[in-house]
Amino acid sequence: MKKQLGEYLGWLAVLLVIFIGAWQLIAGFYHNQVVSQQQDYLEKKAALLLNVTKDDSLAELAQVSQQYVANSEERITILDAGGAIVADTTDASLTGTRSNRPEIKTILQGGKLGVALRHSATLKKELLYVATPIIQDQKINGILRIAEPTANFLNSAAQVRRSIFLVYSLLCLLITLVVLHFLRQKNRPMEKILPVLKKMVAQPEKTELILQTSPQWQELYQTVNQLSEQLSETYQAYTATESQLHTLLDELMIGVFLLDENHQLLMINPAMKQQLGLPQELTLPENLASVIRDPGLIQAIYRVTPTTPVLHEEFQLKIPNKRVLDLNLHLFVEQKQLLGISYDLSRVRQLEKMQKDFVGNVSHELKTPVTSLIGFTETLLDGAMEDPTITREFLTIMEKDAHRLERLIQEIIQLSKTDEAQTYEWQELDLTALYQQLSQSFQHLLQEKQLDLKIEMPQPINWRTVRELFYPIVKNLVENALQYSPENSQVILRSQIRPDGQLEIQVSDHGIGIDQEDQKRIFERFYRVDKARARNSGGTGLGLAIVKDYTEKLGGHLTLDSHPKVGSTFTVILPPEDK
Repeated sequence: MKKQLGEYLGWLAVLLVIFIGAWQLIAGFYHNQVVSQQQDYLEKKAALLLNVTKDDSLAELAQVSQQYVANSEERITILDAGGAIVADTTDASLTGTRSNRPEIKTILQGGKLGVALRHSATLKKELLYVATPIIQDQKINGILRIAEPTANFLNSAAQVRRSIFLVYSLLCLLITLVVLHFLRQKNRPMEKILPVLKKMVAQPEKTELILQTSPQWQELYQTVNQLSEQLSETYQAYTATESQLHTLLDELMIGVFLLDENHQLLMINPAMKQQLGLPQELTLPENLASVIRDPGLIQAIYRVTPTTPVLHEEFQLKIPNKRVLDLNLHLFVEQKQLLGISYDLSRVRQLEKMQKDFVGNVSHELKTPVTSLIGFTETLLDGAMEDPTITREFLTIMEKDAHRLERLIQEIIQLSKTDEAQTYEWQELDLTALYQQLSQSFQHLLQEKQLDLKIEMPQPINWRTVRELFYPIVKNLVENALQYSPENSQVILRSQIRPDGQLEIQVSDHGIGIDQEDQKRIFERFYRVDKARARNSGGTGLGLAIVKDYTEKLGGHLTLDSHPKVGSTFTVILPPEDK
């Protein structure tokens, strides 16, 4: 719109200059015509005076001239052949020469008519001077000069000049209107199309149509309408695709980020934010150095260059966590953008380590009793069974190792069943009777270590649950507490119904406790805090893993509060059956 306005103003300025210049020419031409007509008039007057006084002297010509210009503003001056003043109708006392005047010079130089238009110093007016020679005997006897103020004839011509100016102005206005009309016709498509194009750019999702019709521009308008519809459809398809891409990136477990040539972070999905420990509400674009703080990752990004556009590397983050990432970096040279894709291998590496530990622990746990059985059997076969005392002692040890091997196998079977889909029978249990039965099963251990198993229940509890899952939870927690408690100490088993209707079970001991690092892995299979002591006390390292799995099967959760050399408290929260 500003460009069109500038074009209109430019054309108006050009027309104005042309019109003013043309008027100056017309006014000058008109002025010259008026002066020329008045010059002819004065020339005829001079000829008339000379005819009247053809045979008279200059003095008589002066006298006739005085009578001739009476009651008029005309001025007649009689000069001799040298240009000196002989007589003047305006000032009889005027003397001197006028040979330097243009009109007089013309006559003195042999011209037949001298004309000049200038300001008179005597009359203080602008005058038109016409001079003619006075010829006697074929030579100049004198000069007759007639002068008339220009105001006399120019003022009378001013009205005609105004009329001409009015007609000229109307003509100029008409020409201007015609030019503006053609300009508007030329710019009319732009005036209609430009706002539509601006709306198409600002709101490409909307279809903007030109509803006006014009035989001259109809095809252009239809093309713009089709373009608007196609742009809207393309933008909607692009928006849908972009939305699907963002949804896909948000749902991916793989981290994705995109950098520009200035290492500005253009895009990063939630998985990548989680891997790098970044806030999910991160605002983009953002400089790489202000977002990613791990030096290893930054160095890897800077190693990607046009000569090395692809990088695949696995490394461990140092800041802000110690995740293991499998990173792929790809540089798009033409777009000058760097795409990063990372897969979090932390859990994979952890599972691999757990698998190695599991295999090692199972092998060791199975090897110990088997080695013991083989060793004692070989000893007996080599002749030791001849001694009844040694035979009985060895058989007792072999029986103990066999039971330990049996218990280990049973626990492994129990753990394997937690991964299978099973249907359990729910029944109502009397927890008081169940706990008393559990206490009786540990009497031998209680007496051996002089331990006190205290059962605390504010009131009798009947709880509907699955006995095959509930009993191992309590049994393993109590057994674990007894195994790790020092002699002459107390283990407390508490149960109560919480205000929210859930069952809370707590088992507390005053044993060796568990530090923070071990608490993260205490529920892993075969993991032990004190492997030597646990093995001596007969533990398998599977009890807490069974507790965790069975608790989750019952819809509950398990927490631990423990401090080294102080003791541990395991808390199990189980919801009612209908929850």
